[in-house]
Order: sequence, then structure tokens, then C-alpha cells
Amino acid sequence: MDFLNTETKMPLSTLVLIAMQVVAMIAYATNLSADIDQTAYEVQRNYSRITTLEVSLQEQQVTLARIDENLKHTMKQVDTLANK
Repeated sequence: MDFLNTETKMPLSTLVLIAMQVVAMIAYATNLSADIDQTAYEVQRNYSRITTLEVSLQEQQVTLARIDENLKHTMKQVDTLANK
């Protein structure tokens, strides 16, 4: 095969196949980019929800600690009244 020959021809089916693969690759890359954007949005949304849940959990823990301290104080008062 003479590589210097500039009249080497490629079958039309090969060119069509390459064109189809390029189009498919572009479509795949576009879909992949859209999926990445959607995933980034979901990660940000979940991060916001987790942050809100953490704040809520901390507020509940503080409330439970206050209830516990109030209960201890009430129990001491009940014990004091019962022992009189």
C-alpha cells in the first residue's frame, strides 16, 4: 500500500459510521453534563436539608436537657414534701 498516494478512498459506509459515532458521542456528553448539573443541584438541596435538620436536632436536645433539669428539680421538691 502506497502511503504517499493521495487518492486513497474511504468507503461511504465508514464515513457514515464515523459521523454517527460523533453525533452519538456529542449526545452522550450532553446528557452526561445535564446529569452532572442535576446531581450538583440535588447535592446542594440535600446539604441544605441536612443543615436544617442538624439545627432542629440541636434545638430539640437543648429542650430535652431543660425538661430533664426541670424534672429533676420537681422530683427533689416532691421528695422534700414527702419526707416532711
